[in-house]
Amino acid sequence: MARTALTPQRFATTGLTASYVTPDVAGVSLRSSGKQVLHVKNASGSSITVTLKIGKTVEGQAVTAPTATVAAGADKFFGPFSDSFDQPDGTDTVFVDFSAVTSVTVACLSL
Repeated sequence: MARTALTPQRFATTGLTASYVTPDVAGVSLRSSGKQVLHVKNASGSSITVTLKIGKTVEGQAVTAPTATVAAGADKFFGPFSDSFDQPDGTDTVFVDFSAVTSVTVACLSL
């Protein structure tokens, strides 16, 4: 399955009403200029783990991706993302995985 590609939604002085989507089980991707944040809302009855995939290697070795827990009924913001999170395809794309997606919604917000 393909990742859900998120389109950054820009903040504005007149306000932003963000649109949220359910991520694909394969995770999400978002283009990052270093000004994007990912908002994850977990409306499920269990906590989930969010994995921020690091696209770089150090001397050919993969780097352990950081993870964070979003508690049941809670939400968290992630980012902005440095170049370390860009995938090696040169498109400034960040990959994020989720341990579960049922009752989870996400939005990519941009400054």
